[in-house]
Amino acid sequence: MIREARVEDISSSRITKRHGRIYVVTRFYPRYMKKNLIDGYISDLAPSKELLAEFKEREKTLDDHDAAFEAIHYEKKFDLSVEGLARLSEIAEESRHHTVYLVCHCAIGQYCHREILMILAEDLFGAKIAKLSHSYETFRSRLHEFRR
Repeated sequence: MIREARVEDISSSRITKRHGRIYVVTRFYPRYMKKNLIDGYISDLAPSKELLAEFKEREKTLDDHDAAFEAIHYEKKFDLSVEGLARLSEIAEESRHHTVYLVCHCAIGQYCHREILMILAEDLFGAKIAKLSHSYETFRSRLHEFRR
């Protein structure tokens, strides 16, 4: 099964390798994150630098994570490279035998690309995923774009 976690969950040992495989899926490697706490860092599963910058700027002006996500139409803009889809396929396969955690900075319950990745893993590769906090209907309407 694929689940989500925060960088903070890993750094504080609330989630450890005993709980499952841990993959950080951020554009930039998290400061102070010890590499021995995780199984891998996969920037190919992160939003593009441009999308991340646009999101961060809007989040700063609105002072609201979820409002920024919606204001910049994140679900319409998020994309993965062929390499990113290949890595997600590998994670989906791994999740058949182990619990896999996708990790970034967003709080659980906030809109987040982790959940979009989980939707892709379920739809494209048949992965079992944990319950999502949001429906992501706009992104779901784009799933056909990822069936390359």
